[in-house]
Amino acid sequence: MQAFTETQRFRQWWIWALLLFSLVAMVMALLKDPSVGLWLPFILVVGAVGLIASMRLDTRVDEQGVHYRFFSVIPWRMVPWSAIKTADVRSYGFIGYGIRWIFDGWAYNIAGNKGLMIDKADGRKLLIGTQRPDELQQFIQQLTTS
Repeated sequence: MQAFTETQRFRQWWIWALLLFSLVAMVMALLKDPSVGLWLPFILVVGAVGLIASMRLDTRVDEQGVHYRFFSVIPWRMVPWSAIKTADVRSYGFIGYGIRWIFDGWAYNIAGNKGLMIDKADGRKLLIGTQRPDELQQFIQQLTTS
């Protein structure tokens, strides 16, 4: 059984720069005066770094349907082909990163402006970002024509 698989991670330099700047500023303040009430914010920023570092968008398209998860927040979910009206790779405007509510559905996006737009039979939509739009479109065409 053939499958298209893709794993995406947060690689935006500005996210990491902001988190690193916050960590450095807090460490400097804590080294200067450990009694300063920065321990809780420091722990929260370290937790945010760990969470963002572990997050990834996994996508798998196969003969059964479209499988996706936003690890470490959302477990694997699957939309079977029988529940899909249309599935096309499209470009879209900036909607932000992460998990977003969009017109009648959800968007899962790590980076970029291209994704698999799924119109479900129940009228809801699902957008899954991709960094390999041409490969994904070609794979979907192969699946639907065979």
